[in-house]
Amino acid sequence: MNTKSAIRGARAAADIKEAAKTAANSRSTQASKQASAHAADVRCNMANGKNMIIGAGQDTARRAPKKEYPPVLDACCGGRMMWYNKNDKRALCVDIRREVYTDLDKRSNTVFQIEPDEIADFRSLPYPSNTFSLVVFDPPHCTRNGKNSRTSKKYGGLTGMWREMLRAGFAECFRVLRSEGTLVFKWNETDIPVSEILVLSQYAPLFGHRSGKQSKTHWICFMKGEELPVPSEESPAQNTKEICHTAPNSGRDAIPQLELDLL
Repeated sequence: MNTKSAIRGARAAADIKEAAKTAANSRSTQASKQASAHAADVRCNMANGKNMIIGAGQDTARRAPKKEYPPVLDACCGGRMMWYNKNDKRALCVDIRREVYTDLDKRSNTVFQIEPDEIADFRSLPYPSNTFSLVVFDPPHCTRNGKNSRTSKKYGGLTGMWREMLRAGFAECFRVLRSEGTLVFKWNETDIPVSEILVLSQYAPLFGHRSGKQSKTHWICFMKGEELPVPSEESPAQNTKEICHTAPNSGRDAIPQLELDLL
């Protein structure tokens, strides 16, 4: 019995040794895979301009210096017609399109350019939250002009679910705006009353001003802070002077229009 017990004990010890060897090989293989994956991550991060700091058993990714943005964002700049200086370095001007037209003014050979600093859709702005001190929101306002009309080429147009489009635009403009920052909104109510637009914002307007020959252009000022009830569609913003002429995903007619108002 002692001999048989000794044999069984030897076999058990051999089995344990083999199991330990298999486990060690498995751990080695797993470690090798992890090392390979880590090496791939390092190469990927290096390719993306990141530096890897290895320490305390953890890999910490240190990104390249954070991108700096100017204090002002024009979320749908169009032809930058409202700007005194169309190349003002204090502003980042973006638009959903880049176009050049030579047929908008039959009386001259004037070239009209929609040349944003960056291509961006105001419904989904590619910028971090709480980035800009001032945001200008001058979206398209026309619904009845054809795609190839002079107005649509210059200012863009609204089609389909325009309420959802503008609601998303307000939300994105406020998202990238810093706390207590200012949003300047411009709207022309030739096709849509401004009272139907203000209810799409999660923030109530502060004040505004009407302009234009028929006073249909509205400039309205908002501040990002506590969300407050906005005027309902049934009670238009009578205590909120509305804003001036609009320029869609592309367009600004402010300065020329102001000149006409003064004449």
